Amino acid sequence: MARALRIQEEGAAYHVLSRGNLKQDILEQDSQKAYFLKLLRTGAERYRIHIFAYCLMDNHYHLSLRISTENLPEFMHYLGSSYANYLVRGGWVGHVFSGRYKAIRIDEEEYFLIVNRYIHLNPVKAGTAGMPEEYAWSNYNGCVNGGNKGWLEEDWLTEYFGADLGEARKEYRRFVEEAMGGGSYYPENRVVAQALLGSDEFVKRITTSLRITEWTKEVTGKRLLMKIASLDEISHAVCEHLGINCLEQGDYGRDEEYRYACWLMMRMAREYAAASCKDIAEVLGGIKENAVSHRFGGMRKSLRESSGLQGRLEADEKRVLEIIEG
Repeated sequence: MARALRIQEEGAAYHVLSRGNLKQDILEQDSQKAYFLKLLRTGAERYRIHIFAYCLMDNHYHLSLRISTENLPEFMHYLGSSYANYLVRGGWVGHVFSGRYKAIRIDEEEYFLIVNRYIHLNPVKAGTAGMPEEYAWSNYNGCVNGGNKGWLEEDWLTEYFGADLGEARKEYRRFVEEAMGGGSYYPENRVVAQALLGSDEFVKRITTSLRITEWTKEVTGKRLLMKIASLDEISHAVCEHLGINCLEQGDYGRDEEYRYACWLMMRMAREYAAASCKDIAEVLGGIKENAVSHRFGGMRKSLRESSGLQGRLEADEKRVLEIIEG
């Protein structure tokens, strides 16, 4: 099984996400959510994890946090295994979580607030609540109205919105509500190798410090981190190189050049951005995920049938990378 990168650094902030196996409801009952929060508090105190934002949905959860030492895997193992054991004792059969958790290292200067806003707007996006403060299983209400538990961090509100905590709460509410109804709240196309979210300078600083040769072959995104690219950059560079306006619109069935551009982008998105079918589907105009899988199948079939296609893709891939690297 491919494993996502785990990029740790003392004092680093992360967006952490984990889902139920097969998207099953693992936090459906209030008692389950309450027990998970109890584990979250215990784990945060034990492993010196600073929790900024959380949201517990029925089949997944989000955390915004900072580590004090390089112990994120230990904290997540405690959280995941303790909760899984709790469900098993209650009669759960089979895997609880869907593989490994996702941990995205955040550039706090540009994306810290955006990530927290995304986490707090999850219930609104899902249609579970009309306003984020109506949802009982996030800490948004505490952030904007006060009353957060002492183990949750609140200093970030005054750090970003001014020294007066009351005014900072109002400003954060305004920041969150301004995004409501605006579609996606998360800059997915800026996520690099499913592991980094930040400016180009931030990504370059992190990637130049990594010793890639020490990673095992099962880790995804290694080639990306050697080249430093994002899904958004790949898409734009493919369009520039092939002379097309965008990948969001086109006749995939009839337009051979558009179809080839999609193949090139999909191939590079997987190889250099470790992108999922869902990520690629958004770039291709919001098509269905299974349509992306079908297109991958068509590309592989064409590669088997055409000896020249592989060479063309490799040559164009090289040129796209040159465009990305400037």
